[in-house]
Amino acid sequence: MPQNAEKFLDTFNQIEKHLKSKYNNGYYMPFSDLVRKSSAKEGVVKRFREDLFVYSDLRNVLVHNSRINGKIIANPLDDVIENIEFIWHKIQHPRKVSKYKKTVHYCFTDDKLSKALKFMREFKISQIPILEKGIIVDVLSANHIADWLAAKEIVSSSESVIVDVLANAERNKNFEVICGDMSVYDAAELFKSSYMKQPTNWYYDALVITPTGKNTDQMIGIIVLKDIAEYISA
Repeated sequence: MPQNAEKFLDTFNQIEKHLKSKYNNGYYMPFSDLVRKSSAKEGVVKRFREDLFVYSDLRNVLVHNSRINGKIIANPLDDVIENIEFIWHKIQHPRKVSKYKKTVHYCFTDDKLSKALKFMREFKISQIPILEKGIIVDVLSANHIADWLAAKEIVSSSESVIVDVLANAERNKNFEVICGDMSVYDAAELFKSSYMKQPTNWYYDALVITPTGKNTDQMIGIIVLKDIAEYISA
């Protein structure tokens, strides 16, 4: 068997063994079904699902129908080998959301709106986590402020309180707290799924990162749509 075919089958078999062990208790399942089952639980598999389906067909050709009249009819190109090895590496070592670790600027529900506006202006951000009694209760966004302003005739940011702005916003609590060990692919899937929730056509304002994914933990990062767009559109 040609060298590329051997490389392809070796990598393919490693992927299949890994998915079978992790998502089907080590038992046999047709590869396409195994990929569907795995992709429902892990974003990185879903990201490369269509490639894996194609490679399943190629594997079948190599194993069962690789020769006609004794002549080899299929041998994977170098690009195919590079891609399946790349996919295997990503499945083994998916990038974690810890790449978005940063100082998180936050406010409390009883803070004045002027404090949040100062943060937005100073740090060039448009989403600010809001805490109450040590719990992350919301994420204030520029859209919230715009909604609130549109409903007011006279406003003063130095007198207005953040909790009142959130209470009058069209969409609040439009965020999720996630664990720092989550993969960027799973985080991207959360953004995708948020777009389909009611009200539809509206992504999460942010994903707030804490070490364990609890809303009482210290915040270690925050992801907004533009940060993770490359994983959503891929």
